[in-house]
Amino acid sequence: MSERFHPDGDRIPEPEEPASPGLLARARGHLMDVTPLRISRDFRSLFVGRSISDFGDGIVEVVVPFQIYDLTRSTLAVGLLGLCTLIPVLVFPIVGGAVADAVERRRLVIVTHTFLALLSLLLAVNALLPEPMLWPLYVFATLSAGVGTFNRPALSTWPARLLDPGLLPSANALESGIGSLDYMVAPVVAGVLIAVIEPAGAFLFDAATFLVVIAMVLRMRPSPPAEDAERFGWASIKEGFRFLKGKRTIQSVFLADLNAMVFAFPLALFPAVAADRLDGGPVLLGLLYGAIAAGSLLASVFSGQAKHVRRQGRAIMVAIVVWAAAIVVFGFSTTAWLSIAMLTIAGAGDMVSGIFRTTILQAAVQDRFRGRLDGIGMAVWATGPSLGDLESGVVASVWSVPGSIVSGGVLTIVGIGVLRWFAPGFWHYDARHPTP
Repeated sequence: MSERFHPDGDRIPEPEEPASPGLLARARGHLMDVTPLRISRDFRSLFVGRSISDFGDGIVEVVVPFQIYDLTRSTLAVGLLGLCTLIPVLVFPIVGGAVADAVERRRLVIVTHTFLALLSLLLAVNALLPEPMLWPLYVFATLSAGVGTFNRPALSTWPARLLDPGLLPSANALESGIGSLDYMVAPVVAGVLIAVIEPAGAFLFDAATFLVVIAMVLRMRPSPPAEDAERFGWASIKEGFRFLKGKRTIQSVFLADLNAMVFAFPLALFPAVAADRLDGGPVLLGLLYGAIAAGSLLASVFSGQAKHVRRQGRAIMVAIVVWAAAIVVFGFSTTAWLSIAMLTIAGAGDMVSGIFRTTILQAAVQDRFRGRLDGIGMAVWATGPSLGDLESGVVASVWSVPGSIVSGGVLTIVGIGVLRWFAPGFWHYDARHPTP
């Protein structure tokens, strides 16, 4: 190769060949990508605020049923909490999504978290009474579920306004990972708080977390609605549903998740599996529940390459097949270690699917529709696990627990095959050219 020279006679050095990355650098590339936190101050504030809010939610989800059982000694009374939250999680996300598209989001989040903080303060007052009342706990469960899900579309779609589309998978992995960690640690902290400062103190702690969230959101810039956003009303809600017509990618996102949750979500059978299949007790039951969250956390930690995945529809379908296959092996398992391992793998598959489901909804949907579509998605994702519990329980009662689990996993894999056949565009979806 001939040498090159500057006009002044100095030799131009030849460019060095880039060194191939070492093993450590390659391994680091697979770890969680924190670029969104590094480059966006507003995303950092939102991330910290949501993390603290989810942590407080995880604590309350333990404290409220504990206090109800402590007051009544009735499992039925505790079970009624599910009835209190059913309607709010189906209706409020859809309404909240329409509101999120029509108003300034920072103000909306501050108002809703102020209301949630007041609810927790009222529960603390109730817990300090000589004879705490039962009905406020049910009212709190209903209102907090409603306000929380009403508020969620605004929070979930906000990162799409703060980051480039290529960084959305990394942002979703970060948020999902810290969410999994929150729900692993929060129950333990809740138990300590109940023992040390009693339910009243735990509710005060929850109220304090909401105040921290408000402080973090106040640090962010205002986020006004899109210029072509519609005013909130029944017409805007209907417009959100009309937007779904013909949008095969978004429809496939919802169908893929429903398929996995309805057929292969056997959490209602875990107590029977722990006691009858595995001859275990409450500790083993807790490990079965925790294994899915542990798998989700592991998938988030090693999500560094998620931002490079272009065929995101394909990634969702493959991840759901991994989830379902692990559930099938779990259904056949008669040993604790294999059951826990399979549920950990299933949790990892579910997390990968969730990262890209959220990413597609953020990137492929116009900003003026994002809140409404996220609200519809939340209603779908809240319905799926409830239907899954019902399906697995019914099949187990007329057949067997292993038969219910295994058949559900097989049906999920078949369902993904059917979706691949009827929605080839979803399989070939390219994140570089996001289309709904």
